[in-house]
Amino acid sequence: MKNVEFYTTPEGEITLRTEGDPEHNLDQNKDVEFIGRFISILSEFYPDAYNALMEVYSKSALNKRYRDFLVVRRFIKCNFGLYDNVIDMDAQGNFKFEFVSCPLRGECKHDGIICNPRFNSRLSNRELEVMQLCADGLRDDEISERLFISLNTVNNHRKNSFKKLGVHSLAEFVRYANANHIFQHMKK
Repeated sequence: MKNVEFYTTPEGEITLRTEGDPEHNLDQNKDVEFIGRFISILSEFYPDAYNALMEVYSKSALNKRYRDFLVVRRFIKCNFGLYDNVIDMDAQGNFKFEFVSCPLRGECKHDGIICNPRFNSRLSNRELEVMQLCADGLRDDEISERLFISLNTVNNHRKNSFKKLGVHSLAEFVRYANANHIFQHMKK
């Protein structure tokens, strides 16, 4: 996979500018491989957005290719779409979200689900709480006191989080968390 920049044309079409290739409008027939990869990223890392989009386009379920095209198009429109030179999706499938102006921002039932979605970090809510406090620089005893859990539990949550994410240090975890915006939707 290559780096991709997305943008929405004034006519409402999604244009892909893939590194090294000419730009073109997203096409349900020509971009089958890209759409399939995009869908797999959505289902694994943004399952709430994926499920909401599958529900929105459930009437097209019999035509999977068309439904998947609609899902990808909507996700891109809601999260990317600015005409700029910033890569929106890197070769590894990581997204760099943009703020997209929408007249329904704050009113749409999919705000924070489809647009500005939560990354599925594979961590439990408690592990996320502990890791947020670790990333904020609190010591284990401070985390233990704040969350009313033992020092051993703090240590276990950190070890389990590292194992689930395949990281080996707090610095590596912080880089992962920042790159994937996993604390973006947590209330402090």
